[in-house]
Amino acid sequence: MSKPTTDHPTARPDAARPASRLTIRGRLTLWYAAVFAVTGAVVLAAMYYLVRREFFTAGQIVLDGVLTPGGDPTVVNPGTVAPDASPATTGSPLQATAVEAVTTRARTDALRSIVLDTGILFAVLTAISLVLCWLVARRALRPLRQITDTAAELSHDTLDARLALPGPRDEIRTLADTFDAMLDRLQRAFASQRLFAANASHELRTPLTIIRTAAEITLDRETRTEAQYRHALATVASAAERSDAMLTSLLQLAQTQQRHLRGPVDLDRLTAEATTPWPDGAPAIVLDLRPAPTLGDPEQLRLLLRNLLENAARYNTPGGGVWVTTGRNGSRAWLRVDNTGADVDPADLPALRQPFQRGQGRTGATGAGLGLAIVDAIVAAHGADWTTSARPGGGLTHILDFPAR
Repeated sequence: MSKPTTDHPTARPDAARPASRLTIRGRLTLWYAAVFAVTGAVVLAAMYYLVRREFFTAGQIVLDGVLTPGGDPTVVNPGTVAPDASPATTGSPLQATAVEAVTTRARTDALRSIVLDTGILFAVLTAISLVLCWLVARRALRPLRQITDTAAELSHDTLDARLALPGPRDEIRTLADTFDAMLDRLQRAFASQRLFAANASHELRTPLTIIRTAAEITLDRETRTEAQYRHALATVASAAERSDAMLTSLLQLAQTQQRHLRGPVDLDRLTAEATTPWPDGAPAIVLDLRPAPTLGDPEQLRLLLRNLLENAARYNTPGGGVWVTTGRNGSRAWLRVDNTGADVDPADLPALRQPFQRGQGRTGATGAGLGLAIVDAIVAAHGADWTTSARPGGGLTHILDFPAR
């Protein structure tokens, strides 16, 4: 029988490795000190080699002067030579051996002293470098500590904190500026989310309030006529339909923020499909469709067209019109939707893309108030450009530019 193993089948191979407790400041200090130690050792080794070579060269010159006939009869240790010795005998092998021994001993003592002194100096400088590298690393990493402290104090209620790091625009400054820009985006996203949640709660609560009021009024008396019951049920059905439209729009808005498969799309063909048939009683529509090929999600682009056209028809005027044009301009495929309508203040145009804004930035009109917000989300998902302007005489003009294929 085989012995059962005790290893867990899903255990990670590196689970037993101890986690490093050395901070980045400590690692930088060790790296700086190691670089100093290596370069210092190379410099000291080169100095030792050069000094040793010069010592040996000088000693050889002395020996050559002693042993060479006719050379300078310099006596290193006069006490070892007889007073009556002639110059010819000063270069004897005995004297040369004595001079070589003295020279070798002098070189050895000098090199030993150099090694000892430089070793002590190297140890002292290495210790000093460790302290200096520790202080330099602390100074260099201070902005990172500030970023860490700021990030630790942040919450959805304190997103207004910013680093505003001074100093040269180096890697640390770039990181701090990027962090501040991220906080700006997060603050806008949280503010938009809170506003969206508040508006959605209000919009969804309104139909429920209508339904509850109609039911309470109907049940307030024991007997009601058939007409009264029909009126109450019609009110409930209308409020339920409004609530259903709101939930459908919210679901569509959420779906536009998800990833979808993209493929070749013809904006002119999708526009022709979206306007056929055109609803009865809607303002007259005029089409000028030219080839506008692009890449995108067909379902999302159909939703974009449907919302733009419904918005153009809903906020129109009696006897007004809608004009839809597509085309291609170089590397861009464009779509343009014009509609007549009430005069729109240019200052109210940015608010039209916000959720639950209807008409000239006012709430309370028919519709869920999410049509242009859905269009804005689809445009952003496709990397397109969207400009909205007020038409002379009333109404709006929407121009959307998509990357052409």
